[in-house]
Amino acid sequence: MGSDSNKSSENYPKANVITAYSFFGGAIGGGVIGLVIAMFMVLEAVLQGIVGSLVLALLAIPTFAFLGSLLGLIPAILTGCLVASLKLYRNDKGLSQSAIIGTISTVICALLLMGFNNFTFSLAACIFATMIGSISGYLTGLFFLPKS
Repeated sequence: MGSDSNKSSENYPKANVITAYSFFGGAIGGGVIGLVIAMFMVLEAVLQGIVGSLVLALLAIPTFAFLGSLLGLIPAILTGCLVASLKLYRNDKGLSQSAIIGTISTVICALLLMGFNNFTFSLAACIFATMIGSISGYLTGLFFLPKS
């Protein structure tokens, strides 16, 4: 059994995991934000009967995915590197740890961004970063971590 464990450890695709988190981690987080905004816009359009809001809602998801890939690049790379160094797999434990790592890296980056840009500390921004980092870490792991 020990040799199987070492063999699977040697075959772990670290570069693929880091690359996937780097390219898709921020985009997934931004896409989640866009999805939430799109749902509110669709609700508004349905309640008011505005067709223009439906078009804007459809554009919200890819727009926020693109912006998320830019703003979330550093936390996504940090998450990918740590997930790869821990050699996490797509199981309950690995996905939970990926979500926790995503949360921590996103909150740290958000706090640094607030500090360097002289923004006042906002508990709402930290809660938002916690939710987005957790969801992004979990979903990226779900899509791109190797099976155990």
